[in-house]
Amino acid sequence: MSDIADTTPDPTDLATTAAQAEPKPARRTPARKRTSPAKRTPARKSTGRSTRSSSGSSANASSARDGAGSLASALRTLVGGIDTEVTAITALSGDIDHHVQALNELRAEATRRLLHLDELRSAAEDVNLSAFLDTSIQPQLPRVEEDFPDRIYGG
Repeated sequence: MSDIADTTPDPTDLATTAAQAEPKPARRTPARKRTSPAKRTPARKSTGRSTRSSSGSSANASSARDGAGSLASALRTLVGGIDTEVTAITALSGDIDHHVQALNELRAEATRRLLHLDELRSAAEDVNLSAFLDTSIQPQLPRVEEDFPDRIYGG
């Protein structure tokens, strides 16, 4: 025999080492990178026209499209702004209704209390007590002037 070791492995050794080895997890394929539609460039078809004649007409068509697009965009913005303002005014009208309802309830409560004080006043027989109640039962008028804009109330 030779001094060089045999480099071919024994087939029985391979079977035992493969059985002892732990199974490897399945290999995953790398994920594809997705590009956004804005980054994709569409393939252009060649029309066979000369470059000079198509560039002049495409510039006019492009400027017309840009003008129409900017007009449409401006109109969308205007309509969106109007819609926003109408929504805000509707919400404010709802708030005003809520506050007016609360104010009316407070005024009704004040009226009930004043009527009760009037009953107490009429029950007082002493002249001095009647004079005191007359001066103290005077209702306080609102100190804040209410504003009723013509545009809202149709004046």
